Parts: sequence; structure tokens; C-alpha cells
Amino acid sequence: MASHQSHWWDNLPDYRMHLFLREATEYSITVDRLRAAPESMDELLELMPHVTDLINKIQNWQPDVSAVEPEYMDSVQHFNEVWRQGMLCYAYSDIYGLASSHCYLQACVEASLEPFRKLTWFQACLFPVFMIAVHCQTDEARACFETGLTRMHTSLAFQGPLSVTLTLKRVWEYLDHDQTGKARWRDIIRDLGMELNILL
Repeated sequence: MASHQSHWWDNLPDYRMHLFLREATEYSITVDRLRAAPESMDELLELMPHVTDLINKIQNWQPDVSAVEPEYMDSVQHFNEVWRQGMLCYAYSDIYGLASSHCYLQACVEASLEPFRKLTWFQACLFPVFMIAVHCQTDEARACFETGLTRMHTSLAFQGPLSVTLTLKRVWEYLDHDQTGKARWRDIIRDLGMELNILL
């Protein structure tokens, strides 16, 4: 599969990041199952060190850029940073269950703004972009992602980014009026009867 990744997507992000995504997804599913099960606290606690290991691997991820032409190096680094921050957002929100307002998630949003503004390689990054943008709370951050998704739509000429933008606006509106602080993006999409199909 790694060879296919290199052939089709120029190894962006590299194969290890796809393995991190698979691992994070498995943890998210497991946590959902354990939360719903009675007397599962011990098993849930046993899982947490493994999640911490995954977080550390994502934070310390150093993708191989040896084959990247010098003229594209900055763009590749911006792309990889968007993937890193998007994966951290996914882990913090969908495994740990942190609210969008949590300082960890807001730090990821803040760290992603500059790389996203400078991003020129739009293929294979819609998932991490959504995972960051859904947690944006300031007008500046939201405008940054709306503008970037519009550029992505114009550059790639497909409808996915526009659909994501419309979804984000509805989620943001819902979160802005949530008085409980307990609303989560997946629950909002379900409650609104929406479907979300994010292709890389």
C-alpha cells in the first residue's frame, strides 16, 4: 500500500500518517463502545496510555522529504503540518472527548492557521482540514478556513470543499448557541440529519 500511496499522492502524507489515522479510528471506535458499556472503566483506563503513545507519535512525526524538489519544500512542510494538527484534533476530540473550546484543540487550530494560509498542495488534505476547522471558534480562524476551502474548490474544480464549508457553517452556528458546552461535531451532524462524506 505504501507504494500506491507514493504513486498516487506523491507520498503526501506519508504512509505512517495513514497508519496513525487507522490507529486513531480504531481507538475512537473502541472508546465509543466502552463508554456505552457498563463497568468498562478499567478497560477504558488501560487504553489511555496507548492513545498517549499515538499522540506522541503524531507530534514527533518527521516525514521523509528527501525526494521533494527544493522549490516545493515549503508547500510540503505546510501540508504535513496541516495533517499533523488535523490528526491531533481528531485524537483530542474523538478519542479523549475534549470540547472544541479546550485549550489543546484551540492550540491545534492556532498552529494550523499559517500553514493552511500558505498551503498550495490541496490534494489529499480535506479530512485534516475539516478536523481542524470544525473546532474553530474565532471569526479569524473560521474565515481562514472558509477562504482556503473556496480556493481548494477553485483549484481542484470539485464540490467537496463547498459541501464541507456548508457543513462547517451549520456546526459552528450550533456550537455558538450551545449553552451546555457538551455538543460534539458528530452528534451535531447526526442531530441535524446531515451526511458527511469527506474524501481525502
